[in-house]
Amino acid sequence: MKRLKTSKTAIATALAALALTARAHAFEPFKISEIRAEGLQRLEIGTVLTYLPLSAGDELNNSTSRQAIRALYGSGLFQDVQLERDGNALVVKLQERPAISTFKIEGNEKIGGDELKKSLKDLGLADGELFRRDLLDQVEQELRRQYYANGYYDVGIETKVSEEPNNRVSLNIKVTEGSVTKITDINIIGNHVFPTEELLKQFDLKTTNWMPFQKNDRYSKQSLSGDLEKLQSYYQDRGYLKFSVDSVQVALTPDKKAIYITINVTEGEVYKVKDSRYSGNTILNERYLEALTTTQSGETFSRKQATDSSDRIEAALSDIGYAFAKVTPVPEVDEEKKEVSLNYVVDPGKRAYVRRISFVGNSGTNDETLRREMRQLEAAPFSKSSVERSRVRLARLPFIEEAEVDTKPVPGSDDLVDVSFKVKERPPGSVQFGVGYSGSQGFLITGQVTHTNFLGTGNRIDLQAQNNAISQAISLSWTDPYFTEDGISQSISAYYRKSESVIRYSSGFNTNTVGANLTYGIPLSEFITLRAGLGVEDVAVQTFPTSSSDQILKFVINNGTQFFIYQARTGISYDSRNRTFFATRGALHALTMDLALPGGDLEYYNLSYRAQQYIPLFWKFTAEINGSVGLVDSYGSSDVPPWENFFAGGPRTVRGYKDGSLGPRDNPYNNPFGGKLRTTAQTNLIIPLPVESDGKSTRLEAFWDVGNVFQEPGDFAISDLRQSAGIAFSWFTPFLGLLDLSYAFPLNPKPGDDQDRFQITFGSGF
Repeated sequence: MKRLKTSKTAIATALAALALTARAHAFEPFKISEIRAEGLQRLEIGTVLTYLPLSAGDELNNSTSRQAIRALYGSGLFQDVQLERDGNALVVKLQERPAISTFKIEGNEKIGGDELKKSLKDLGLADGELFRRDLLDQVEQELRRQYYANGYYDVGIETKVSEEPNNRVSLNIKVTEGSVTKITDINIIGNHVFPTEELLKQFDLKTTNWMPFQKNDRYSKQSLSGDLEKLQSYYQDRGYLKFSVDSVQVALTPDKKAIYITINVTEGEVYKVKDSRYSGNTILNERYLEALTTTQSGETFSRKQATDSSDRIEAALSDIGYAFAKVTPVPEVDEEKKEVSLNYVVDPGKRAYVRRISFVGNSGTNDETLRREMRQLEAAPFSKSSVERSRVRLARLPFIEEAEVDTKPVPGSDDLVDVSFKVKERPPGSVQFGVGYSGSQGFLITGQVTHTNFLGTGNRIDLQAQNNAISQAISLSWTDPYFTEDGISQSISAYYRKSESVIRYSSGFNTNTVGANLTYGIPLSEFITLRAGLGVEDVAVQTFPTSSSDQILKFVINNGTQFFIYQARTGISYDSRNRTFFATRGALHALTMDLALPGGDLEYYNLSYRAQQYIPLFWKFTAEINGSVGLVDSYGSSDVPPWENFFAGGPRTVRGYKDGSLGPRDNPYNNPFGGKLRTTAQTNLIIPLPVESDGKSTRLEAFWDVGNVFQEPGDFAISDLRQSAGIAFSWFTPFLGLLDLSYAFPLNPKPGDDQDRFQITFGSGF
């Protein structure tokens, strides 16, 4: 019998991926009369013939033998393959790969778990699979890499392969994790302008300290690379154009418990901006480009300012259709004068138009309901700001939880794009029954049926009923946000309310109110809305000779007990907040006036102004400023009805004082009676929480409140304004609605003030 193929070493060369090759001896080619296989244990001859690219009648020569060996090794089923000749018969001698009887990995508490087991199974390292030593070596190397990446440099990994009967093996990987290797010192050498302590503040990596659960003291090559980039940006943003990191040494102590990092730098000199110019197809007027550029002549060079300027130019070009514009700031350096001329190279590309706008995920919302929010139109030039504004408008809809946008070029075209909005709907309808608590109204029992997207049209229906310690109420409303195609909204509502007092402190009178309102919202611009409408109320007042206050009795004597009131409802608002709930940027300004018209039984007006501003600060802190001024007064012969008075004190005005307790009081019971003028301001520092980075459902804030209520506008005095400071927490709970907690310290209380340091409000009232 003549052997046609020898050593495994030769096979390793031909099959580099398997570390095997084939080397055939010289022999006389022959025509194969039959094919036999030897050495098979689990496999059948048919399996071998499936992978073997030869059959009876083919000629075996140097070329076809190499192809046959490659194919059999390539199947992954065999660890040794030899071809031999027996007359004109081809004998394939095989050694099958052993099967894995058991596979275990032990001791890996920090890395792996079920996800690791699944990954190993996908690779082929699992019970019943064929064993491959190279895969086991790869797993060991990957485990070691992951442990190193997580700071475990003292890890020990031992692999054991045990042979078992019937060509099987058992595999065991034993991991000894050891302790975390921590960064003991980070030293920067070569810095003379900025102290090391200041530079290390830019790093994510830190040296180990006393804080528990610290993780940023674990060395990671990727993290260090990112920190070195931040270090370079820090210098180049301050004019050091030629700053460089010369070398980095990372030293591991012999016991593998500590790491020392040494960074050698060359700072270079400060460069100034000589001038800025624009080249390429600039499209925009040069004066406009200069307004977008912040790198001014004579100022210290800043890479960040140059990059920001190019980004602004790109954004401006994208707003007029150049969706793929590229602006590259190219520094031209004068080494002698240490000056930089910035050349902004503009490549606008072709002007792009929007071919199609589509929506994904709107299973319960009509396409038209979403399309009417679009500020980017089909067939119009692409505008980046219009697309983003369209996304924001979708996200602000009450029945949309999230909105994302994706812009893709149309295949085969260089001037068309498709814009796709992916929305995630929230349940538009709800039936709720619950309890709540308010400092001014006590415990509340509420029932509510709401649908914010009736039949997918975006129309809202509300039916509410409420019962608390001082009132019972029911209301029904219908809102069509697009009553007209131009975006004019229409709201119709009707209500009934029976109250024993306007706040928890009774002044000895009851009211029964039936009313209805018709209100329109007219958009004047993207952020400004005009409010106009009419309302009608029928109010009946009941007094009690033995418990009604002097003020109530006087009002009834002068004006009667039954009132029919016509109201004109007007107002204008500006709203640029990024969210209507728990906003983090933008502003809200709202001026409203409700006027009880002549011809009714009472003639008065209610004028109010509310301002809300969000200012992003450092480290994700945000300043929130809320201010309000309210004035109610009569303009005819009647008096201002007591239920229209303003009140102050409590979570919405001045925390630390009992809800509604500040301001004028009645006679002779000394209960809060409210006044015609209220002025309040709340300054909040919103503190980012590590448990929720986006702050969409929780909020922690430190606050300073100031405000009060005055009987007449002329009674206002700064010295009478009450102040408080403290801390507050808000949480939008799935069961109680909005939960507000606050603890306040009254700063200038006066005798007779009702203090209430800890205040809680949950649930939603009417």
